Amino acid sequence: MRKRSFLFPCSVVLLITFFMLACGSGSSNQLQSVSVSPATATGLAQFTATGTYTNGSKVTPLTALWSQNSPWSQVIAQDFSLDANGKASCLTVAGTFTVQATAPVDPHEPLSQMVPTTPQVFGTAQLTCP
Repeated sequence: MRKRSFLFPCSVVLLITFFMLACGSGSSNQLQSVSVSPATATGLAQFTATGTYTNGSKVTPLTALWSQNSPWSQVIAQDFSLDANGKASCLTVAGTFTVQATAPVDPHEPLSQMVPTTPQVFGTAQLTCP
């Protein structure tokens, strides 16, 4: 009797392990690239990020960190304004500037928990301020 009571929990653990390995951990579908549209804009623009995943699926709009160049840069430029949703507008400085959308490779990683060492992908566009 003692052998049977031990056999059941072991078989349950083996079954769970088998199904976890067979199904994968869910991290196989990762963000592969980010594109930003429009690619170029002048003056005022609503930029949108599209994420392409390793399984071929696409997400638009992709939730991303919007920034001028890298979101981890210590240099804060005031060349144009850019909100958390990708809406950009020129200030008083003329020139062409980079708009960047950055998102984590793991689609389950919240933006609020991203740090510079988090695996991430980004896409860029250009804003021209006349």
